[in-house]
Amino acid sequence: MKSVSSLLALALAIVPVPASAQWEHHYPKVEGYGHQLYLEQEHLPILSSGPVYPAPSPDGATLAFAHQGWLWQLDLDSGVARRLTNAAGIDSRPRWSPDGQRIAFVRDSGSDTGIIVIARGGRQLLTIDTPAIDLDPEFTRDGKALLYTSARAGNLDLWRRDLTTGTDEQLTKGSRVARAARTLADGRLVYQEAAGPGQSVVIRDLHPAPNATGETASGKVLFQQGWMAHLSPDVHPAERAIVYGVGEGNMVRLAVMDVDRPAYPRWLTAPGNKALFPAWSADGSHIYFVEADARQQFHLMRIGAAGGAAQEVRVTRWGYGTGLGDLAIAVHSADGDGGESSAATPIAARVSITRADGHPVTNPAGSTFVDNQNGPVYFYIDGTTKLNLPAGEYRIVATHGPFSLPETKTVRVIAGQETDAELNVQRIWNAHAAGYVSADYRTHLNGSGVNELALPDLLLPMRGEALDYGAPMAWNQYNRFIDADRIGQKASAPDGTTAWLTQEVRSDYHGHIGMIGATSPFQPWFFGPNVPVYGNRDLHNGLVNPFAKAQGALATYVHPVGGDADPFADLSANPLPQELVIDGVLSDGIGLELVCQWTSPLGTAQAWYRFLNIGRAIPVTSGTDMMANFYRLPAIGTARSYLPATDAEDGYSAALDQVRDGRGFVTTGPAILFAIDGQAPGDVVGSGMREWSLDLISVGPVDRVEILVNGTVVQTLEGFEGKGQRTYRGAVNLPAGGWIAARAIGGKTAWPVMSFTHFAHTQPVWIDYVGSTDAQAARAAAQDLLAALDFSGANFRESYGADIPPGLVTRMGEARSKLTAIARE
Repeated sequence: MKSVSSLLALALAIVPVPASAQWEHHYPKVEGYGHQLYLEQEHLPILSSGPVYPAPSPDGATLAFAHQGWLWQLDLDSGVARRLTNAAGIDSRPRWSPDGQRIAFVRDSGSDTGIIVIARGGRQLLTIDTPAIDLDPEFTRDGKALLYTSARAGNLDLWRRDLTTGTDEQLTKGSRVARAARTLADGRLVYQEAAGPGQSVVIRDLHPAPNATGETASGKVLFQQGWMAHLSPDVHPAERAIVYGVGEGNMVRLAVMDVDRPAYPRWLTAPGNKALFPAWSADGSHIYFVEADARQQFHLMRIGAAGGAAQEVRVTRWGYGTGLGDLAIAVHSADGDGGESSAATPIAARVSITRADGHPVTNPAGSTFVDNQNGPVYFYIDGTTKLNLPAGEYRIVATHGPFSLPETKTVRVIAGQETDAELNVQRIWNAHAAGYVSADYRTHLNGSGVNELALPDLLLPMRGEALDYGAPMAWNQYNRFIDADRIGQKASAPDGTTAWLTQEVRSDYHGHIGMIGATSPFQPWFFGPNVPVYGNRDLHNGLVNPFAKAQGALATYVHPVGGDADPFADLSANPLPQELVIDGVLSDGIGLELVCQWTSPLGTAQAWYRFLNIGRAIPVTSGTDMMANFYRLPAIGTARSYLPATDAEDGYSAALDQVRDGRGFVTTGPAILFAIDGQAPGDVVGSGMREWSLDLISVGPVDRVEILVNGTVVQTLEGFEGKGQRTYRGAVNLPAGGWIAARAIGGKTAWPVMSFTHFAHTQPVWIDYVGSTDAQAARAAAQDLLAALDFSGANFRESYGADIPPGLVTRMGEARSKLTAIARE
């Protein structure tokens, strides 16, 4: 975070970033996290509209909190909030010094975080800014030191800064995350820890003796939950009590505990709400916390420390220290095609609005997000919006889907006046006019984010991204089943935009399966050798596909392969899901997610090609795998499928049938329209010399286009710079059996695209008939799949020992028999 202003301006400039194998991290890398997405979402601060991170002052007269990326001080008697900071960075998580004269907080530059200490009047006193993530400052009880979290040694550990000498001491080691440190009146340290599969509230001595062992040295777990991001412990100002969050399904309840009697915690808040960021009042009589409403706006709440009804603490006036003006924004289509939108009609859009110094503007009517690939803060508007902002210059960027050219406008907001800004967004390709509909076949409505969304909340983002259909999926966080009561729900907009909430079966060890179009949940939601057994041990993924098909759903292996390399070259380095080969060989009608934000389409494609080469007509799908209630996330539809449109009354089901039939293409950005002898993907073509044509359409640059026959690249063509369309034509001599397809690869990504790389792949055109094979390619593929089956079998024996599920053993044998027969043909 060496220069907050310059780095934030860079992040918000919507600049392209280099392509990589898969999304890895936006902030400095932290050790111990396979998916840093969760660390950045669950442990880094958020940018909010409404108060978050309340911090009562030691004298009890005021309350500090974060709102719109600045710190504020609320006078509790008058209700007037005064802005304390006004920097380009995003300020949050304030904590007071014991004498009430200093405030420490986190400043987020957009790509790193640091710690700032200011005097009560706003003068900056201290900066802690390592090259790593730095978080969660807390003054010690005597005010002589500052506790904080830093990843400077690899993990997010607790550190202690002596405020007199400036020296740092590392307090914790070994856990992935230790943060939110607090000290009890007796000097003991309480903090949130992520170690192993769960999250915990831990207590230990602040300074264990040099020869201390066990709990004295490493701490005692007061409370643990399998996957719970919002523990956020705080301590009583004088007693041995703490308050913390407990996950209940989608929600979070607050509980209080005597740390010396942890077996007897007591509920504080009522069920059915998401109570976050608790903080004890200075006199210990009340606990402050925040809740978001149905419009994802945060409200400051207060409840008695002994329980009772929670009450809102209202802000009667916001003192910005400068004049305010209104900014009225309208976004229109510049397509001029007379289609679903015209230049006279406002369109749903994604917008990013920043002050001249780069400070982002939040959404006063819905969720605020940050693009964790490119950096900008953004939100969605339904054509128009009006914002009340501090006077100054602002930059607005608007987009409408992956084929829109970002439209930018700079305006000046004048105090006491209204400024109008009209942006006309042009698209280089209209999917509807070209006869296509789009779908993102795996997202999640709610995860471990701070908001609680209802299914209709997805419709505006979908419309803003020009996405027709979505399949958000209920999922489990260990024994918490997120959105369980929403499975089978549908929500639609008047224009036909539809979200259908289904389920992802997260059998972690065996491979996750999404059920697109499910109406009821598969039970149990998770199973495997490393999770608790609650009854039946004979569980395997082979049970999921028949369950899905019985209710008209498409079962699909999701986020299959992590790396770009061919997984069959080194299965231990780039493994397949353990049951993928078995289901790919035995389960008819199963799909494979080829494009996903967190895995590699290149590595996954190699697995797909092997199945196609043995005659298994497995369709590929798309899945951004974003959690819509996350603050840091790629837009819905970042990974999507394009399917030929039909005249069916139920467009959603018709599009899913097109997937089953192997039609259309999947993409993280470009459109790739391929035909051979006039036959499109999903069709059949004869063998011999055949002419093909391909239209490539992309806002950003694409490195190359490849034509594949039976998984082998037979022609490579130069890509183009983007912002338009390029047509390719050629001819290829097709063998007697197998398939042909096309793909587009590479190129730097930038808005409106949020993927880590450009990639598009057509479904196959089959030679002679669907499922035909080339004998040599089939034998080679079968041998590779047998090797993968052996690899999975060895893993099953190692993990299950003598308790491999009998049904799994049977299916392994059946798959082996089929593959062996093909390999010997």
